[in-house]
Amino acid sequence: MGALAFSVHIFTALGAGFALLAMVAAVAHDWALMFGWLGVALIIDGVDGPLARAVDTRGNAPRWSGEVLDLVVDFTTYVFVPAYAIVSADLMPFEWALPAGFIIAVTAALYFADGNMKSEDIISSAFRRSGTWWRSICC
Repeated sequence: MGALAFSVHIFTALGAGFALLAMVAAVAHDWALMFGWLGVALIIDGVDGPLARAVDTRGNAPRWSGEVLDLVVDFTTYVFVPAYAIVSADLMPFEWALPAGFIIAVTAALYFADGNMKSEDIISSAFRRSGTWWRSICC
């Protein structure tokens, strides 16, 4: 069962690989491809949690923290790549875009480090506060 549990961690970590592909697309200003790769990462993110609970990764692969792995991948896909896109996509003047991207990265890092970010409800695993408020402001 340990190998199966670890395979779920690998599946979650694939999100980081797709984040890299999204970043490469963003650097090339291929926004459609960037969003495509982020969409693949989003699908992985939607599936990995239920899989992890089904195979009890915490009990069967305790050396690796699925929670930390998920936060690393989520930060990359939901914050860092989109913040880079905001800075480089000419959505606003660069004098505004760079500070906006900087603020997004810093505030999101603090948000992701908040020990009370997620509720204790394992069924919904809901976030207590939405870390995506900045998307509305910048877009």
